[in-house]
Amino acid sequence: MSNKKISIIYLFFFIIPYILCLSIIGVSYNSLVLHALTWRIVVGGVVGAFGMFAVKVIAQRPVLIMYRSSTRKILKDLLRFFVLERNKLVIGANLFVDFWLSMLSIYLIARFLPLNLILGRTLGWLVFLLMISLTLASYLEFESLSIYTEKKK
Repeated sequence: MSNKKISIIYLFFFIIPYILCLSIIGVSYNSLVLHALTWRIVVGGVVGAFGMFAVKVIAQRPVLIMYRSSTRKILKDLLRFFVLERNKLVIGANLFVDFWLSMLSIYLIARFLPLNLILGRTLGWLVFLLMISLTLASYLEFESLSIYTEKKK
């Protein structure tokens, strides 16, 4: 798999969904908690961090395939952020980063979006965009990232 192909798949399969998932965390939390910008934002950060961790665990196989296939250092470093089969310190640091990004997302959504927009259709549009991004990534390179192999006759 070429580095260009890995970059495109990484964009549609990880970067865009990662940002959209953080936005979903922010919108969901602000929809549920009326006074989100108090100490309760820490609870949202913890829940968001573990939610993002669960999403990353699901994507481990494609990430490892792309990580091993890439030859550019910057691409390997970007992919390494999603690789979780390392020591506990790295996993802890990953949770820590997700915690702060989740809290930042909650804060930014509460700060810049009006409540009627948060409570409206925003969550649906975010999920729709997430599905489009994942569908495009899957369509672009399903065979290279698949755990299923076709049996040769």
